[in-house]
Amino acid sequence: MASEADKSSRRSGVPRIFQWEMVRKALRAAEEGVYCWDLIGGEIFYTEQCVKMMGMSYDEWAPNIFTEPEKTVHPDDLAFFRQTIHRFLNRPAHSTNQLRVEFRLLNLRSRGWKWIRVNGMLEYGPNRKPERLVGVWVDITRRKMADMHAMEDRDLFRTLINCLPDNIYYKNRESRFVIANEATARKMKVHTPSDLIGRKDSHFFSPEMSEIARKEEEEIMRTGRPITNRIHHETWKGGKHTWSKVSKFPWYAADGSVKGVVGISSDVTKLIESQQKYQRLARQLDERNRALEKEISLAREVQRALQPLQIPDRVRPQSNGTLRRASFHHVYMPSTGVAGDCFEVFPVGNSGIGMLICDVMGHGVRAALIAAMLRGLMEQVSNLADTPGLLLASLNRQLYRIFDRANITMFASACYVYLDLDKRRLTLSGAGHPAPLVLQPSGEASVPPIPRSPALGLMENAMFRESEIPLENGTKLMLYTDGLTEARNAEQDELGSSRIIDFLHQRAPQNIREMLDISLAAMHQFTGSTNQDDDICLLGVEFSETMPQPAENDEG
Repeated sequence: MASEADKSSRRSGVPRIFQWEMVRKALRAAEEGVYCWDLIGGEIFYTEQCVKMMGMSYDEWAPNIFTEPEKTVHPDDLAFFRQTIHRFLNRPAHSTNQLRVEFRLLNLRSRGWKWIRVNGMLEYGPNRKPERLVGVWVDITRRKMADMHAMEDRDLFRTLINCLPDNIYYKNRESRFVIANEATARKMKVHTPSDLIGRKDSHFFSPEMSEIARKEEEEIMRTGRPITNRIHHETWKGGKHTWSKVSKFPWYAADGSVKGVVGISSDVTKLIESQQKYQRLARQLDERNRALEKEISLAREVQRALQPLQIPDRVRPQSNGTLRRASFHHVYMPSTGVAGDCFEVFPVGNSGIGMLICDVMGHGVRAALIAAMLRGLMEQVSNLADTPGLLLASLNRQLYRIFDRANITMFASACYVYLDLDKRRLTLSGAGHPAPLVLQPSGEASVPPIPRSPALGLMENAMFRESEIPLENGTKLMLYTDGLTEARNAEQDELGSSRIIDFLHQRAPQNIREMLDISLAAMHQFTGSTNQDDDICLLGVEFSETMPQPAENDEG
């Protein structure tokens, strides 16, 4: 206190209230501070602990916290403190309530703040008027800070789980909700998470679904084994069906006992429904594919049936007794079930042979359909079979008109060869197709010049020119589609016709069959594989002229 007189004044009434000297040591040892406020005289007495809480020594004058609260009470707590003291002092005399108020107290030395709780009781005089307020101060800073930290942690936890899109909840041992986030409230169709507290799954789900969840949670609490990312089919009251991916864990108390379960779930209904839809579509597609495969298999068999297994030789006797012969061999290798490559060999007049090879744009059923169409069109232009240029021009016009009416863009490359045994001559015309390979009797292989022309079906009035090759005994000619020459190796280089010619020079085929087999061997050696990316069709013809064998005379 400020002076000895003040101390004496303050202490003059103490013996009547406290046996001060007897309890002073006990009060100094206690954490609580004791005060006595004389309501009549206005003086207040503090024990040393109260003064220390204000950051002062016992010899300094301490302000009366009740009459001068603005000096020591935190501004944010000031109005609340004054109202609490006012209500307490003006309560009825017969009331037995005690004063209890918590606020922040200023340390007048460090200017820091600490939380204290002030308790007090009133003493009344003979006239039933309050004369003294007696009580204690308790430093609750530690507890208050712990409470504030706990509250902050709870707020952070609540903010976190409410911001997460997943459903998060805690259930007690009876499987009743005790904590839930807003996502769970939305899923359960309640206004706030608080509306879930105390409820069970049976409030929302069907009895069967609720029983499954209850047994599952009992097992988790009994064994301590969680479940993770399990897909649950949920059936709701009213018949609604949803799907969730659920994880549940045991919820342990501080002493290690199981308090309940913690659950995290996410709605995967759209995902599951999409998967089910895709599975249905996959099954339907698989059924259609199987049906289509049957149709393609049938088409493949029909296409193979249209291609001859063997082409008979065409022999033409001459007036001098010699026999002129055209021998044939072919290879037909579709890359898929059906192919857009096709060929035709047919007699023309008494001494002619027509040979057509085609390659329709693309692969598969559509290309095979156009190839079959070309076969039918060939019958309509058979009267032009001895003039290759006119035959291709007529095929082109008809194909163009079909494509135009169907409003599709398609084309087919073709090479047509007319072989005349009497004239010993080949007449060729091409429509955007690779030129054939010719192997002379000398063993020299070459590509004959054929005038360039567009593919069939692109230009209605396209013209197709011709070229001729004289035939010598042993001349061989191979027509082919680009699946042969455009075959690629690992470096993506194309085989090309020049490599096939080099291979033919090295191997020197003796007949038309060997010529085709050697050409295929060149492709396989170049690509390093027997697989093919495109349809391959080879058609070969060999011209020969021989004298007939004399008939043997019978010996008598």
